[in-house]
Amino acid sequence: MEFIKIAYCVMAPLLLILLFINAPFKKCCTNLLAVSNILLIGNSIFLSWQLAGVYRLMKTYSINYDHFFEDDHGLMLRVVLVVLLPLLSFHRFFRKNKIFSILLLVLLYSVYPLSSWNTYDLVFKIPSYLCLLCSAYALLWLLNKLPYQSPVV
Repeated sequence: MEFIKIAYCVMAPLLLILLFINAPFKKCCTNLLAVSNILLIGNSIFLSWQLAGVYRLMKTYSINYDHFFEDDHGLMLRVVLVVLLPLLSFHRFFRKNKIFSILLLVLLYSVYPLSSWNTYDLVFKIPSYLCLLCSAYALLWLLNKLPYQSPVV
């Protein structure tokens, strides 16, 4: 799950560039961007689980968690936004919105700079992400939830 944010930070700029230059496969790029935004929900759930684990650990060892983010409130706000903003991808408008994708991209780059990316075992992470992307694309296609599909009436 940790690799989803790295893959999004690499793939989303390429898709956005292709969308802004009016590539002939604009529909496919929009659909892939929507699927990538949906996959960020999994990263949000994973990050929430990790933050809850840190909270439980601090509570177990009686660490004063009130002052944990005292010095950097901006970081805590950005982490909360990284957890909550991808949940807007459930709505069709935000799923395909380019501005929303750029906002998510900037937010992810500000919370996770390039120097903090875990690229260990990249040979196995890339195919795993591509399989996850294909599976999510197929699921959204079957549910008629892709941006260029008409909703079932």
